[in-house]
Amino acid sequence: MKNLFFILLFLMLLTTGCVPKSIIDDINIEAASAFDELEDDTFVGTVLIQEYLPDQSTENKTFTATAKLRRDLLLNIQRQSSEPLHLGGLMVTIFGDKLADRGIMDFVDNYQRDPSIGARNYLATSSGSALQILKGEYGPRGNSAYLNNLIEHNMKYRDLPETNLHIFIRDFYTQGKDPYLPELHQINNEKVEISGLSLFKKDREVHVLSTDKMFFFKLLADRHSNGSFKVDLGSGREAEIKSISSKHKIKISKKNPSQVVIHIKIKGVIPEYTGEQITPKIVKEVEKALEKKVNKECLGLVKQFQEQEIDPVGFGFFHRKQIRGYNFKRWEDDYKRLTFKIKTDVNIVETGVLE
Repeated sequence: MKNLFFILLFLMLLTTGCVPKSIIDDINIEAASAFDELEDDTFVGTVLIQEYLPDQSTENKTFTATAKLRRDLLLNIQRQSSEPLHLGGLMVTIFGDKLADRGIMDFVDNYQRDPSIGARNYLATSSGSALQILKGEYGPRGNSAYLNNLIEHNMKYRDLPETNLHIFIRDFYTQGKDPYLPELHQINNEKVEISGLSLFKKDREVHVLSTDKMFFFKLLADRHSNGSFKVDLGSGREAEIKSISSKHKIKISKKNPSQVVIHIKIKGVIPEYTGEQITPKIVKEVEKALEKKVNKECLGLVKQFQEQEIDPVGFGFFHRKQIRGYNFKRWEDDYKRLTFKIKTDVNIVETGVLE
């Protein structure tokens, strides 16, 4: 038994010597990448490498190459790099608008086959050139950290629903669910903004949801944890609701499977009100105004998705899940006949001084 232990220990030492090593000073770690399609069906790709300088600032370094085939892009980029390129540090990948219209799964598929790439790599589209976004200068922490934080911040505190490489792939392969990604727009060489939400049919972008509709889409497809929204009460009065938390529940009628009821619950506080004072009556007015607004906007969105034949909320998935033995081959026709009912409950849990 003792001899067996030493034999196993010896074998373990041998196998550890077989693991390939990468010295960080001898490799280039990709921090972000961008892909576009040119007019002549040629792909162009850019990878961003961040070099950390002695003064603790970051230098953005990019390599750009073109190719007719996507698999040749990385090979052409490698020829420009003095050190081997490694994908393990990839934080953000951006797809240009023309490429998103064509389909991005060929590029995403490479990522899911590479175990060195983390699932939390953020994917995004761009309104215009994706390469141009990577070539900006967005502060001392580097472009990849800026873009990563921009997307993460808007998911946690604003109206962007949660998404990343793992979620995109999950939605792509899920029957009855279409994926979505944030759209980025370069304001200038020093700033980028979330300009909308790209909605996909499989892996092709078919519509970009405007920023003023994203709050309502997140109520349907995700949940708010710390959002905000302004309610117009008429007569020049407005109330801002902050610290919004929300959740939703989708139910399909057992008696009538073509009827879908979406129940949305919202909690928040009123830190600002443009009227004279906040009274319990005003609080109720704010709650009812927001409920009415949410019902109208969310109903408009789901009807729009029906017309566009996309399902980013995942109604098809809920049909498969809630109706035993549902034949998904019928879903395309059944989706067109669905009717929706939105029920919203708003609860203002805190305000200023009440009189």
